[in-house]
Amino acid sequence: MSILLRAILILISIITLMMMVRKIRKSKLHIEYTIFWILFMAILIMLALFPEIGVWVAGLLQFQSPENLIFLVVIFILILKLFFQTVEISALEYRVEELAQKIALDEQEREQKEKSKE
Repeated sequence: MSILLRAILILISIITLMMMVRKIRKSKLHIEYTIFWILFMAILIMLALFPEIGVWVAGLLQFQSPENLIFLVVIFILILKLFFQTVEISALEYRVEELAQKIALDEQEREQKEKSKE
């Protein structure tokens, strides 16, 4: 793995970790989401600091270069993360729709009670 790629992995990982810490301090990000990113960045830092791991795994899986393996793994992990977030967003949208309908029914019931009192 080239020195440039290793330096970029470390730099981006450190910048991302700093952003995560800042978002947590401002209470704009839940810790449960941050754990994923911290682990992800830690793995990237480990691969940058110890490129032998990437070389060994790339050889084991018969990749032509460790860089290809790293890019493939990163893309795969991010696609999985995107899938799980899509599932969570769908559930939240369903819940919002359900709550909006409940609020509308409650308002309609309240208006009917007010009309019957008059």
